[in-house]
Amino acid sequence: MPTTADPIVAAPPDPEGFEEQAPKPDQQKTRATNGTRVSSGEFRPDLEGLRGVAILLVLLFHAGVPGFSGGFVGVDVFFVLSGFLITGLLLREHERSGRIDLGAFYARRARRILPAAAVVLAATMLLSWFILAPVDLPRVAGDAVASALSVGNIRFAAGATDYFGTDVAPSPVIHYWSLGVEEQFYLLWPALLILATRSRSPRVATGLVLAGVAVVSYLAALVLTDANPAWAFYSLPTRAWQLALGGLVAVGAARFNGVPDRVAVPLGWLGLGAILATLVVIVPGTPYPGLAALVPTLGSVAVILAGVRRRSVASLLAVPALRFLGRISYSLYLVHWPILVLPAASLAVGDVLPIEVRVGLAALSVVVGWASYRWVEQPIHRGPRFAARPSRTLAAAGVALALTVAICGSVGLAAAATLDQGDAGVASVQSNAPESPPAPEPSESAVDATPPSTSPTPSPTSTPRGPQPLPAKTRPSLLAAGTDAETLEADGCLLGQPQTKPPNCAYANKKGTFTLALVGDSHAAHWFPAILAVANARGWRLVPFIKLSCRFMDMPLYSHWYQRMYTECDTWRKLVVAKLKTLKPDLVIEASIRDRVTTDATDPDQVHQGQAMARLLQQVPGAKALIVDTPISKYNVPSCLSSNRSDVRPCETTRSFALGPSPGVVEKTAADILGATLIDMTPLICPAGDTCPVVIDGMIVYRDSQHMTATFAASMWGSIDDRLPLPAP
Repeated sequence: MPTTADPIVAAPPDPEGFEEQAPKPDQQKTRATNGTRVSSGEFRPDLEGLRGVAILLVLLFHAGVPGFSGGFVGVDVFFVLSGFLITGLLLREHERSGRIDLGAFYARRARRILPAAAVVLAATMLLSWFILAPVDLPRVAGDAVASALSVGNIRFAAGATDYFGTDVAPSPVIHYWSLGVEEQFYLLWPALLILATRSRSPRVATGLVLAGVAVVSYLAALVLTDANPAWAFYSLPTRAWQLALGGLVAVGAARFNGVPDRVAVPLGWLGLGAILATLVVIVPGTPYPGLAALVPTLGSVAVILAGVRRRSVASLLAVPALRFLGRISYSLYLVHWPILVLPAASLAVGDVLPIEVRVGLAALSVVVGWASYRWVEQPIHRGPRFAARPSRTLAAAGVALALTVAICGSVGLAAAATLDQGDAGVASVQSNAPESPPAPEPSESAVDATPPSTSPTPSPTSTPRGPQPLPAKTRPSLLAAGTDAETLEADGCLLGQPQTKPPNCAYANKKGTFTLALVGDSHAAHWFPAILAVANARGWRLVPFIKLSCRFMDMPLYSHWYQRMYTECDTWRKLVVAKLKTLKPDLVIEASIRDRVTTDATDPDQVHQGQAMARLLQQVPGAKALIVDTPISKYNVPSCLSSNRSDVRPCETTRSFALGPSPGVVEKTAADILGATLIDMTPLICPAGDTCPVVIDGMIVYRDSQHMTATFAASMWGSIDDRLPLPAP
């Protein structure tokens, strides 16, 4: 499931279904009845209160309040309510008029959803201009444009799988993902419903369609929760089952009216209890949505079916405070996330605002949410001008959408223009990639194989006094630094978390008689530009075996991506060992991240890890060279530099933090056991001094907080070549 760096953001409550259920004056105090009346369209105060519970859970979860680590389950409550209300609305329209007016339906949704969504998007982007680092604005603008077009969930799912974006600040508009899910669902669902209602038994046919959608979607959720958590969490195919279950309740709820109170009343209380129990039973390590999502989803179904009865859960849910939160929940959801995220944008990677500040911001979001409800949502929703003519609503919606996209896109373009130093189009030094992706092997490089000529020069041991402005012509450019990565992923030669089969990739001189293998995780990958330059200079064949987050050692690893043991890593390592035994490389170079969070907590000792690394490397042929892990930064360096171009010193990290308490212990332990060569490039990356520089010889060192830019890595090829255990040919 997504990590805290790639946050779980619950779905906003969809108020559309309440449009025809708005309370009339004589309905403000609804008396308890013996029936649920869930299919009649009568206003349900308890469901408004249920929305209040859901948004409160989400708000406290996002504010990081202790005890609410499972508060993201508000997404399930909102999806079920949305499916129930929208399906009921459409069915009643068909039963009342004999048809479903798609134009009127989409006009209602536009009138209800678009005004607040567009205003908050535009306002967030304008505020971001003054708060976010300039280099982050083009990315956030892209998020905002995708969100405005209701495809934000697809963009966020794809972005969440980008391992190298793990320390990027959370997007202030990522919470729009669920609007994308719902709008995509309701783009398809009315058409399916129209087909279903043409049968002799419209409700039966509708129920069968919804049941089919629910089954297929839930099976997809089960599979993807384990195989690809980000797509399982953000995508329509894995969330449609919750909307479909809500729809099924709308189809068959009338049949529940005859159920006696002794059954329905406990069912409702159990349903609310299930929703609240998720705060305890669902923790950040729980795979989600998967099996765990059944608890809040079925709990929501139970609350809806229980209806308004004596001593039922409806009496609690209909209290004024919860109904107030439910009433403003849509606007509150839209505004609360940017209010919580933007003030924390300048913090170092991993730092958070104090709890009292976060709670204060959450309280502020309630006030702002009420203001948005009062002066943005309601005037347009209740205004007679657009309600009377759906065509006018749709035309106005198109104009509003175009303006929103234009505003958000303009902010991104303007930020990119301010960062463009005239060399954004200059190719990276590391451009020795194959001409085409491997199928199964990359082709020979068509680029000049002559590597860069010099390694970076160590900085003075004492920190220069006075401001240190960012050089006018950095390599790579500030705008390109965040994406200045090795070409392995683009070539299909770097495996993500789900993949286990090593690809057949070869670089440099594919016909060379000397074979060099590079093995490890992403910290081996960021050395690839330098290793490739060495291979080109010596005429060697280079074969990479790289898998994200998978350290090359004989030890079980825990995956924070999957929130479970990283079995895919175990499988990959066995396959790599078998391949290396067949390949018989002359030299194996290993590099991986020093253990901070990825190793199984049952054996965190770095000496034991070094022994485990040696055990695995002993199984493969060839000489061995181990690269000590690189220093890290406390900041996302390109983002920090873009906000501190007049003086880069605030972006530097203390040497003690950058190197950690025991640098090189794992690699040195393994090298001693193996009799291998130990390569420590720390003096070139972080020369002796109080802090580690972020710009060396005009080159930006990091593309995030821990991976080097391809440009800087390639510049060190000569120093690595000098340290290799074999003489030059």
